[in-house]
Amino acid sequence: MHKPPRVPHFALSWSELWPSVRASVAVVVLFAAGLWVARHYAEPIGATLATHSTLGMSVFLVSSAVAVLLPMLTNLPLLPLAVLAWGPGLSALILLLGWVLGAGLSFLLGRHARAGILRRFPSVQRHAEIDRLIHPRHRLLSLVMLRMTFPVDVLSYALGMFSRSTTLLENLTSTALGGAPFAILFALFPTLSGNAQWAVFGGSLLAFVLYAAWILRRPEPASPPEES
Repeated sequence: MHKPPRVPHFALSWSELWPSVRASVAVVVLFAAGLWVARHYAEPIGATLATHSTLGMSVFLVSSAVAVLLPMLTNLPLLPLAVLAWGPGLSALILLLGWVLGAGLSFLLGRHARAGILRRFPSVQRHAEIDRLIHPRHRLLSLVMLRMTFPVDVLSYALGMFSRSTTLLENLTSTALGGAPFAILFALFPTLSGNAQWAVFGGSLLAFVLYAAWILRRPEPASPPEES
């Protein structure tokens, strides 16, 4: 009697995880710079953004989307300034909407401009087997977890280019669900005291290290089927 084959646990390699780590370090540094600017120039910045609120929100929304479309850019240094002007709730919402918009555009570009992207950014080919990281019975959960592992821009391009089973709706939904905790955390962070900020930073770093250690586990080799 044959036993059903065991489904292997697919893990990420360090080469797949490293771009996320590198991007995270850059984001933290730039975000800290934005905090410093907001703290030392709060009065003139707040007055300017209050006077041009609609324009400021539009720029923040568009820059959030562009930061997803262009991996070398980030608008997170602007977030402390947005929180200063509009509060953490509205700032987090605008940031998340920008991420979702950018993820949708990245997905569509990956789906319909694959050849051009591969010519310009051949390194994206290393994500050609992205479907192996998506559980067939828990697709949305897999995509949400990937949002917390891959940079949001890289993942959306990869899904659009290489995952024929992933739909635009799944991409948008997973971006909203996976990005919401980060948008809220980033928006609340500038409102905390110095000690609380260090505590949140330390807790987030520990959580990332533990999660990275989990996803870097190598898959167990599949055992050969037993014959009766």
